[in-house]
Amino acid sequence: MTGECVCGAVSVTIGAKPEFIHDCNCALCRKSGAAWGYFPTAMVATNGKTVAFVRRDLEDPAVEVHSCPICGATTHWVTSQSFQARNPSLDRMGVNMRLFDPADLEGIEVRFPNGADWSGDGPFDYRRQAQTIGDDWRW
Repeated sequence: MTGECVCGAVSVTIGAKPEFIHDCNCALCRKSGAAWGYFPTAMVATNGKTVAFVRRDLEDPAVEVHSCPICGATTHWVTSQSFQARNPSLDRMGVNMRLFDPADLEGIEVRFPNGADWSGDGPFDYRRQAQTIGDDWRW
């Protein structure tokens, strides 16, 4: 499947549908307009130039969030260099599933983590029950 930013300058191709999508309410996810599917890096191909953003409000941010420099749409994230150095066996990146046609995402569960209240340690709570994209619910 291939998704594109608003202007079409950046595309992201994934080798399979994600197991689930996280629609998080933390400041980063909410303000970037992203809902994440997670993949091994080998399953994702990006095409087009992106700009990276690394949070400055965290001492050691885990990810670099990429977006289109033309339309500003968030496209994906990769682990930051410092996080990758501490976790060399972790091979994961996030793709903004809002780039894809919702019809292509039918049958995928959307989970709603409460990232706004998460301390960063341990598992987070969910702010509401998961829903599955389909005829009776679109996100």
